[in-house]
Amino acid sequence: MSGFSIVDGIAGIDDPELHQTWMDRPDYIDAVAASSDPDAAATKRIVIDFVAELARMIRDDAVEDRIHDIVKRFVAEDFVQHDPNAPGNGREKLIEYLRRAPLDAGPPPAVVNIIAEGELASVMTQQPTPDPLIPGSTYDWYSLAVFRIGDGRLTEHWGPLKKSAPGKEPV
Repeated sequence: MSGFSIVDGIAGIDDPELHQTWMDRPDYIDAVAASSDPDAAATKRIVIDFVAELARMIRDDAVEDRIHDIVKRFVAEDFVQHDPNAPGNGREKLIEYLRRAPLDAGPPPAVVNIIAEGELASVMTQQPTPDPLIPGSTYDWYSLAVFRIGDGRLTEHWGPLKKSAPGKEPV
């Protein structure tokens, strides 16, 4: 494990470069998805693999080329979305929503923890973010989202974003 450690189930990122490369590091993904419970490990793996695929897609500026295949592989057709900024339920609506993902917001957040219990998984991400109070510095911003998994696919999502006005970034 180079550039990170796992303490009490949460990845500590020691190498700032890992924020840019975590999605290409099988050792990192395996460590975050690890669990002594095989069912929990499988659930965690579905979530981290989905988020890693989205991160690669955004990093590579390949939304139009990859979004449909990624969502079709990981998401149930009758997906239920609880993000108030999303255009509605269903796999096609999720594809529509993710096509509008901002590509200039810096590296995608790194998954640092996934907690799996039954069919629910909570994913915590970390992203260095410009500090509005101290110009030229950053702070670690953590975000949580919850997914329901059914038959090996994401079936439902709850996210941390507030409703935003048209043309404004969600917060």
